[in-house]
Amino acid sequence: MAGPQKNSPKKPDPKSVPDSQEQEPDVEQVLFQGPLFDRECNLKANAKLVQVALIPVKQMISDALSRRAHTILLEPREGRVAIRFVIDGVAYPSAAVPGQKGAAMVQMIKLLAGLDINDRSTAQSGGMKTEYEKIPYHLMVDSIPVGGKAEKIRIKVDNRKIVRQKPQEIGFPEHLKSKIRHYTAERSGVILICGPPDTGVTTLATVVLHCVDPYLFSVFNLADLNVRELINVAEFKPEAGHDLEFTFERIIRREADVIYMNPLTSPQDTQTIFQFADRLSYVAEISANNPAEAIRKLIEWIGVDEVVKGLRCVVTQKLIRKLCDDCKQAFRPNPVLLKKLGLPPETSVLYRAPLPPPPDDPKAQTIEEMCADCDGVPYHGRVAAFEMFEMTDSMKEVIVNGASPEAIRRQMIADGQTTLQKDAIRLVAQGQTSLEEVQRTFNPGGPNKKPATGRPKPPAK
Repeated sequence: MAGPQKNSPKKPDPKSVPDSQEQEPDVEQVLFQGPLFDRECNLKANAKLVQVALIPVKQMISDALSRRAHTILLEPREGRVAIRFVIDGVAYPSAAVPGQKGAAMVQMIKLLAGLDINDRSTAQSGGMKTEYEKIPYHLMVDSIPVGGKAEKIRIKVDNRKIVRQKPQEIGFPEHLKSKIRHYTAERSGVILICGPPDTGVTTLATVVLHCVDPYLFSVFNLADLNVRELINVAEFKPEAGHDLEFTFERIIRREADVIYMNPLTSPQDTQTIFQFADRLSYVAEISANNPAEAIRKLIEWIGVDEVVKGLRCVVTQKLIRKLCDDCKQAFRPNPVLLKKLGLPPETSVLYRAPLPPPPDDPKAQTIEEMCADCDGVPYHGRVAAFEMFEMTDSMKEVIVNGASPEAIRRQMIADGQTTLQKDAIRLVAQGQTSLEEVQRTFNPGGPNKKPATGRPKPPAK
C-alpha cells in the first residue's frame, strides 16, 4: 500500500478478538446506551459475563462500524465462533474466537439488547442504542438457536443519521414515483412491496408511501412502526375490540385516501383489505422474493378474481455495489455493446473498476496504490435497481391464464415495464456501477464468482 490509511482501524487477528491489553488506545470504542423497546439490561447482576465479554464485544462492534458493516454475524463452527462483517452486501471474515469466549460474547450481545440470556432454545429479537464517533446507531439483534445450547447472532446496523424515507434519498426514479402517484390518486387499489430478506423491503415500502402527495391526499398509518417514523402521515389507533373491517369503516369517515398497513401475513386480513380496495388505496409489504411469487401467494389467499381487480402494482429492488468515485475508470464502449445493453448509440463513456496491474510489470500501480481509501475493493456503498410489476389489461389476461413467472416476465417486457435488469443498466449508464458488478449481482453463483478478498473501504471522514 502506498501509505497508511486515514482513520482505518487495525485489521483484526483472524484467530481471535483482541483483549483489552491488546487494543490500540487511539481507536475510539462504541458507546452502549441501553436496549431498545423499553427493555432492561442489568449489567451488575451479570458482572462475571461483563468482565469476560464486554470489551471483546465493544472491540468487535467498533471495528464493524468503522468498516461500514451493515450486518454483523456470529456463527458457531467446529468449536469456535466465526465472526463476519457484511459490507456492501459482501461478507468478509473478521475473526474466529474460541468457543467458550465466543459463547460469552453471544450472551453479552443478548444482554445489551435486552434479551433473555438464560433462554438459548428460543429465537429472540431486540436491539440496542449505541454511539460511535458521535454518530447514533440502532443495532437490531436476532439470536437464533442452532442446537446444543449454541446460538448464532445477527446484528443489523441502522445509522440514525442516514434518512431513507423520500424517493430522492434512495434514488427512486421519477417515472416510478409518478406511477405511484397515479395509482394512489385513484383512491383505490393495493400497492405491494416485496423482496428477499435483508434487501431493504421496509425502507422501500416507506419510500413508496412517501411518493404520495400529502398535501392533496390524506395518508394514514395503521402499521406498527417500532422505531421508524413517517413524515406527513397521520396515526390512526384502532379501538380495542374493533375488527379490521370496522376499523376501515371508521377511517373512511375520516376521509382517508391512502392507508399504510402492516405486512400482509394472513388470508383473512388480505381478503378484508382487497374488499375495501375500491374505497381506499393501500400500501403494504408482502413476504415474497419477487412480484411473481407475491402474486402466486395472493391468488392462493384470496383468489385470482380479487387479485386482478384490486392489485395495482408490486415494487421490489435489488442493491448493487456502487463504484468508488475516486478510482473508477472510464472507457469508451463499442457500438455492439451499446446495442446489446439497449443504450443510446451516442453514449460515449461507461465506467468500471480499475483493472489490476499486469502480472509481468512489477512497477505498475496496484489497485491499493491507485486509491488508498479503497484498499483493493474499489466499491463504496450501494445503489438500488428497481422493478415495478403493473396490472395492465394485458397482464390481467396473463394472470387469469395461469400467472407463470415466465409469462409474467415476458408480459412485463412486452408492456415496457421497469424490470430489475433494465433498471440496473440505467445505473451503469449513469456511471454509478459497472457491468461486471451487475453481472456478479444477478449471477452470484456463476463460473466467475470470486471470494471476498481485500479490506473494505473505511468510512469517509
